[in-house]
Amino acid sequence: MKIKMAWAIQSFSLCFFFNLALGALIFFIGNRSLEALNEWVSLLTGAGAFAPPDNLHMVLDNFGTLIAQARRYMMPLLVSLTLAITFLLWFSVFLAGGRQIRRAGERLGLSIQPEAGTQEPKAPS
Repeated sequence: MKIKMAWAIQSFSLCFFFNLALGALIFFIGNRSLEALNEWVSLLTGAGAFAPPDNLHMVLDNFGTLIAQARRYMMPLLVSLTLAITFLLWFSVFLAGGRQIRRAGERLGLSIQPEAGTQEPKAPS
């Protein structure tokens, strides 16, 4: 039982930190891309820019609003997706690792089922 608990904690920690790093990387790249798009749109609509037709000016303003909303909602979306993927990945890794722990114990001849009144697995006599 101690082996499975250690495996649960270790596998969750690894999945969590891996997905945290991946989520931070995606956030950094996405934020920089949206920032660059926002600068491009502000150059076209800001002071000193050419006077685009009204339709194009409206489209660029709406595009700037879309970028601002995307930047606002990117963090909550990434956090929720990262947590969901972390738990799915951890659950699958935990089940696969638990199966391998049980198989390794069977190959060594250890009993995974505890005796009545004890919590430790015992070797067969």
